[in-house]
Amino acid sequence: MSFSSSFSDHQFSFPDAEPLPIGGSTCDCFRVRLYGKLHFLKRLKEELRDDPRYRVALQKEFETGYQFEHPHLVRFVSMTDDAILMDYVDGETLDVFTKNHPDYFTHRDNADRFLRQLLDVVGYLHEHQVIHLDLKPSNILLTRIGHEVKLIDLGFCYTDAYPDTTGRTDKYAAPEQFDMYGEKPTPRTDIYAIGKILQVLPCERFYRDIIQKCTAQNPDNRFSSTSELARQLHSRSFTFRRILIPALLLLAVILCVIFIRTCTTQDKVQQHISKEVVSKDTLPADTVLSSSTTSSSQTVSATTVSPSEPSDPSLQSRPSSVPVAAETASRTVTRTKTMTTGEIKQRISSVVEPIFQRMMGHLRDSAWNNHTEKLYNNLYLPYLNQCGDKVRVLWNQLSREYEIDERTFYHQYSDVNNNLQDKLYYQMKQNTKKGGGGLN
Repeated sequence: MSFSSSFSDHQFSFPDAEPLPIGGSTCDCFRVRLYGKLHFLKRLKEELRDDPRYRVALQKEFETGYQFEHPHLVRFVSMTDDAILMDYVDGETLDVFTKNHPDYFTHRDNADRFLRQLLDVVGYLHEHQVIHLDLKPSNILLTRIGHEVKLIDLGFCYTDAYPDTTGRTDKYAAPEQFDMYGEKPTPRTDIYAIGKILQVLPCERFYRDIIQKCTAQNPDNRFSSTSELARQLHSRSFTFRRILIPALLLLAVILCVIFIRTCTTQDKVQQHISKEVVSKDTLPADTVLSSSTTSSSQTVSATTVSPSEPSDPSLQSRPSSVPVAAETASRTVTRTKTMTTGEIKQRISSVVEPIFQRMMGHLRDSAWNNHTEKLYNNLYLPYLNQCGDKVRVLWNQLSREYEIDERTFYHQYSDVNNNLQDKLYYQMKQNTKKGGGGLN
């Protein structure tokens, strides 16, 4: 007996079928076990099973989803006239997840990760001529392990083979979906729904400008594609990082300088106090200090007025304060040397550019697409970490020899880093226009 016939004959006789508290107005949902594996069963409600409109909608969902394979899209397994069998996803819908984890999306990294995965799978559908048209929190699952996005429910989607669709969820539907005689839906229609989803999440404050553009009433004023939206997200995140990281480095350097100077000042004060104590407590009252005329050194000696009272032999073993003063003067003279802004930038470039070329230079011949963008993002933080270590070493070297302003130094570091990133991005964009790229 074939798998399909076995499924058709026995799919509703599962003794352990567990009704799930999800599903809409048209379908009932169950968790079932088939050949030892958990599956998700979506079946038309009993009163709708003989309605050809709902059967066609179910068939459209299966035939559309069955052809796709994407890590953030639920996998379709099989179907009968009134039911679809899919892989079971152990997770929660986005609306339920938000209630059970109210602080999750208040962290920017979590919100960015969710949005990137959602854009990835929706963009994948758009690339295959499919527009979802019913994006909403109850159609987005987050797995219990890793909180990965899983998009479900293609019942209202638009495809070349199924151009007629009337389904929508009013709260998340774009204005053009209410005009049944208007133009056909476009990717901008799904982008509107993504903006509405972001509005109801606790991360709204992170994406106010993005939400405003996504939810524009005129489709022409929205993002034209999920790729454009993702680039905007990347640009915001990149700008935030390239400002925050140098600022944190600068703050750390300033705190270190303050700490070192404080310790140095305390040492000098302690030395001065010790000298005062020595001069008052250990020298005899009837002695005076004079410079020795018979010695070429600058050592200070004590001469006794009364020959009957011997000088304190302990004075001969005390170190002179002259070498300390000489050392301080030497440091002061050395640090009076200055560097121009151009010289600082050149020294920073000599440290940063080799790291950039070694870690990210191979992307220069590639086109800018979803794959290379992910690769770029994965390389960026390790690159910054290596640069940060090397730049701190360079700062320590230069600050000992030159009188350099910390703000100026790290501003030049930021400029060098930004210029390298911008040149790489524009080169990859040019490769995209020319149709080239070795990592496509």
